[in-house]
Amino acid sequence: MVELLTVIVLIGILTVTVSSRFFGRTEVADFALRDQFISTYRFSQQRAMYDQNSCYSLTIDASGFGPRRNLGTFVEAKEVTFDGDFAGLSINEGANPAPTIFFDSLGNPYTGDCGATPIGSALVLTINPGNLRLEILSTGYIRAI
Repeated sequence: MVELLTVIVLIGILTVTVSSRFFGRTEVADFALRDQFISTYRFSQQRAMYDQNSCYSLTIDASGFGPRRNLGTFVEAKEVTFDGDFAGLSINEGANPAPTIFFDSLGNPYTGDCGATPIGSALVLTINPGNLRLEILSTGYIRAI
């Protein structure tokens, strides 16, 4: 009888633990999106440094984000969309939508078209609703804060 009760309790604990992974977005998705954003940012930045004849950017909008070359997509890069595991998430600059980030041939970030408007001392982006923050420095370095 004790063994049966123990098995029932263990199955109940496992059910509660596992069901939360399948039936709701967890904080893991927030951190995964942050890491994916940093990776895509660095990819766009490196492409701009290697291919100095094109304008590379990282476009962020309500549907997702992705790297661009001359404001058009390129085949080897994928758009990350705010659906599936990332449903309900967004990236903002404070209360405003996040701007498109352009890169010059040295990897410096700009908020204007390909080198027109350099960012100030830092650009802080927030992943909502988890309130995870990213800081992009004027030198091009990105970090989680």
